[in-house]
Parts: sequence; structure tokens; C-alpha cells
Amino acid sequence: MKKLIGIVIISIVLASSCTTVEPGHKGVEVSWGGETNMNKIYDEGLHSGLHWMFDDMVEYDCREQTIVNDFEFNDLNNMSTGVEIAVDFRFNPKKVNLLHTEIADVETKLVKTIKSAGKEVIPNYGAVDLNLTKRGEAESKLSQILTEELQEFYLLLARVQITDVDIPVEISEAAKRTAEQIEKNKLAAQMAEEKTNLGDAIIAEAKALYEAAQYEAKAAKLRSTPDQLKLKELEIQLEWAKQGKSRYGENNVFGAGTTVVRGLK
Repeated sequence: MKKLIGIVIISIVLASSCTTVEPGHKGVEVSWGGETNMNKIYDEGLHSGLHWMFDDMVEYDCREQTIVNDFEFNDLNNMSTGVEIAVDFRFNPKKVNLLHTEIADVETKLVKTIKSAGKEVIPNYGAVDLNLTKRGEAESKLSQILTEELQEFYLLLARVQITDVDIPVEISEAAKRTAEQIEKNKLAAQMAEEKTNLGDAIIAEAKALYEAAQYEAKAAKLRSTPDQLKLKELEIQLEWAKQGKSRYGENNVFGAGTTVVRGLK
């Protein structure tokens, strides 16, 4: 029985004197009194020792992490521009003990640093340029600044990306007004063209009516000329001749001394 109790006690002691560090993490030893071991950083895996019965292992995830934040900056044209910046980083695995003792809030410090770098870089570019051609150049400048500054609180920069750039309200409103004006111009041009076509149609119709009236007047004039009347008279006389009648005299159906067609002399 005593042996069994001894084995249990030994097992408890052994279990209490071991600790582990998860994969991708680094461990910092903190003593029971709160002092950080600045001489050693623990790798992932199992670690044993009687002091773990009293000391704690604080783990830091040294795998790559990403933080994404939205900021407001004034661009080159002094227009308020919303910019989304994503930063990929990781804890410096060789300095997590310093990080543990010196930095209380890594995320807050990181966001402030990104914002400071953005204020330095973004005002050198117009919002439209950042969207079209200058984004890579701006990201490179941000990377240079952050690579240096993140080292001050024991972080390693992997990459910086400008993931979104809002068009300033002034530009978007101006673009909207321009688009509306273009549509108005198109509609006005269409209406002007329709009006011109209608005017041309009216003119063409009036011209056609005028020319028809002119032709009718000429035709009427031709029908009423003396030559036409004379021809008509000759035709009548020829018809009478065939019937054996004379233009004048008793045989004249219109009466003596009267021409066949009135108005002819």
C-alpha cells in the first residue's frame, strides 16, 4: 500500500514538474514571484524540471498574423480619403521575453504605428492614383517605415497591403454630376436631331406642295393658251367639215356671226 501511495506521489510530482509549448509558439518562463527569465526562450515541445511546480510558462504565437484597419487620411489634393491597410507580421521568436516584459498591448501599439506611417505616406498621392497606378509604390514606402518601427516592439514585418481606397466624396459627387450632364447632353442632342429632322420633313413637304402648285399652274396656263383653244376650234371645225357644216351662217349652231368658241377673234 505504501508503495502504491509512493508511486502516486511520484507521478503527481513528475506531472507537476513538466510543461509544454504548443507548435508555432515560443515560451517565456515566469517565476512564482513574477520575475521573467531573460536568459532562455523555450521552443515548442515538452519541458521538465521541478521548478515547473512553481513557475509558469507564458506562450507567444510566433506564426504569421494579420491585422486589418480602416483609416482616414488627407490625400495629395487635401481630400479626406478612407484607406484600408492590412499588415502581416509575427512576433520576433528571439525576443519574446523582452516583448513580455516591455509591451503591455501589442495590438494598440501596432495600430498606432500603422496609422502614423499612413499619415506620412498617403498624403503624397491622390486617391485616384492609389486606386489605379500608385498603390504598389505607396505599399513599398509603408513597408520601409514599418519594417524599422515594428522592430522597436519586437515584431517582424512580413508585408503591407493597401486593400481598399475610397474615392473622396468631392470626386464621387463631381463624377456623378458629370455623368448626369453627359446624359442630359445626349438627350438634348437627340431632341435637337429629332427637331431638325422634323423641320426638314416640314420643309420638304412644303416644297413638294409648292412645286405641285407650280406644276398645276403651268398646266392650267397651257390648257388655256390661244394655241390650245385654236387647236380645239380646228378640231371642232374638222368635225363639222366631216358633217358638211360651215363655221358661220345658218348652219352655225351657235347662231349667225358667232364664233364657235367665245373669246376668239
